[in-house]
Amino acid sequence: MCTESNELKEMMLRATLLANLALLKEKMPSLYDFFKDYQPVNTGVVIDENGYENLYNNNQFVYKEQPRNLAKKQVTKFLEKPAYNNYEIRHQSDEDIMFKHAALLKSIYNVRSANTDNKISNPASESQLDFVCFLGGGLGYQIEELFNIKNVLNVFLFEPNKDSFYALLHCVELRPLFEMCTTKGGKFSIRVGGDEHNVVNEISSFLFQQGHFNMSVMYFFKHYDSPLITKIVEKIKAAGHSMHAGWGFFEDEIIGLSHTLANLNAKYPILKKPSLFKNRLQDSPVFVVANGPSLDLTIDFLKENQDNLIIISCGTALKALLVNKIVPDIHVEMERTAGLLDWVNVVERTNDLTIKLKDLNIIALNTVYDEVLKRFKTAYLLPKISDCGGSFIRGLDRKELYTYPDYINPTVSNTGLAIADKLGFKEVYLVGMDFGFISENNHHSKHSIYFDSDFKHKELMKKLMKGDMYVKGNFKDEVLTTYTFDSSRLNIELLLRHSSHLKVFNTSDGAFILNAEPKSVNDIEIQKNIKYKKNMITTLLQEASSLEQSSLSNINNSLTEVRIRTKKILEQLIAITMPHFKTREALVNAFTIQNKILIGLYKSVNCHDVAAYWLIQGTFRYFQTYIISNVYYYDDLNKRADFMNSCIDAFHSHISDIYTEFVENYNKPAKV
Repeated sequence: MCTESNELKEMMLRATLLANLALLKEKMPSLYDFFKDYQPVNTGVVIDENGYENLYNNNQFVYKEQPRNLAKKQVTKFLEKPAYNNYEIRHQSDEDIMFKHAALLKSIYNVRSANTDNKISNPASESQLDFVCFLGGGLGYQIEELFNIKNVLNVFLFEPNKDSFYALLHCVELRPLFEMCTTKGGKFSIRVGGDEHNVVNEISSFLFQQGHFNMSVMYFFKHYDSPLITKIVEKIKAAGHSMHAGWGFFEDEIIGLSHTLANLNAKYPILKKPSLFKNRLQDSPVFVVANGPSLDLTIDFLKENQDNLIIISCGTALKALLVNKIVPDIHVEMERTAGLLDWVNVVERTNDLTIKLKDLNIIALNTVYDEVLKRFKTAYLLPKISDCGGSFIRGLDRKELYTYPDYINPTVSNTGLAIADKLGFKEVYLVGMDFGFISENNHHSKHSIYFDSDFKHKELMKKLMKGDMYVKGNFKDEVLTTYTFDSSRLNIELLLRHSSHLKVFNTSDGAFILNAEPKSVNDIEIQKNIKYKKNMITTLLQEASSLEQSSLSNINNSLTEVRIRTKKILEQLIAITMPHFKTREALVNAFTIQNKILIGLYKSVNCHDVAAYWLIQGTFRYFQTYIISNVYYYDDLNKRADFMNSCIDAFHSHISDIYTEFVENYNKPAKV
């Protein structure tokens, strides 16, 4: 009888496997291709002596009790005391707030803070769990059990071991779980194998597709503990800032568009694709110089060798170089506000400088204030593709001449390296790209504006330069860093991963950068002199850029289309959140629908729709995520509903106000 029972169970395991393979073939073909003929190596599913499905590894059963009973215990424990990460914003002080966007977000916090005890009691007591990361799959019974008790909207399942995942495919039929997510607008995603970096990147992509408001509370269901799973949770919590860094907001995009229009009307050339020109200096060493504190350790080397290498200065590194009589071949700026002019003009205010801005070349993002570019000898534009103005340029680019690099923010260091790449250089040295500091008082080069006696933003810098965490050092075990610096470092790593033709050396005494070989300047040997360097740089910039396709009529026609499409899209999005919401789940559903519309715009082949997307997407993401995040602090459901609807009403008014500002100010100078 026992033998017959086991045979029946084995047949059921086989049937479940085939059903799951059919699902993977339909939904995740790459996983299907890997597992369709898979042969486990060390671990497999078997029927144990008690007649239960079990994992067998190293000549022993993995589960010491019935796996289904263990799953129920784990779910009960999880629901009583869930592991989770919730989304927060570090608000500015009132006197530092310049944008309506930031003021309204802070007012949401103030209302919540005044009306609650500022504690989330137990988010797992909600009837719906919006986003659960199952870390370690086992046989999968805990997933099935949680679905039996709770509505689960989005699932990310990570199983590090291929054998174990193959065993799971025998035990739990995944299609019903998939359908329970998708019928509510959610998603069930699976990752098998990889490290903490792969997992965090995939979760980031998941949130982009499903809506970042799902990270308001992100649950971690650990089936077992392991060093890798611990790393993943720590990495998600530490890198959570990078998942929402760079969203931008409507007001900021209006500034960027107005500057883009001014720069196009000023006829500044736009950088072309590398395939459309030849860089005769491509084999010369390029030093991309940022303003980290370790720049000071490299000053003598740069001064001695500047005739034999190409120097690209980034942002506030410019003054530090010029006061030491080091003249960059190309300067780079990327900040969009008009206030950047004051930071750049420090060069003109510095005594005893023989080199002025009018002697220098600048490459800037299309969003940079045109009054900044006017100060330089020659100015060139690099389109910022994740931007309304950059998308607007792409809409004008009928001949597909221009380059649109990724990973160009959040700091000017990212832009500088992207420019070196797109100009066709092959050997690059990173200088002063510390992305961290040993001391919070020593956060930039001592030769830069930050340490001028009359620097008026010292108190602000003290607030900004507070370390958030430690990361691996380039020449030290670890260095202190901020969330912004760490996001910048991560994007440098992504650029290098996708630009394998670049040979990059990191000379900075700061954070370690993957795929950038650590190298002290004392170990660098410059092989040859660059003849006629100044003239060759001029020729390179002229040949690497174009003035085509920016006629006034084309610009005006495109602007009209962007305004019309933005108005229609906003009306469509706001209509979705017009009803009175009684539950958090209903609001999440509305936000899910809004996000699908935004993703459709992002993927559109119509550049006007893409420009409209970049105008509004950041504001929607911030407010969606922050409203849901704050809702969890309300245990009283009536007060929660009142808070939600008040937030939505305020958001609608904000959108209406900013759209009016867009129509009235798109072609006027920036307000800050």
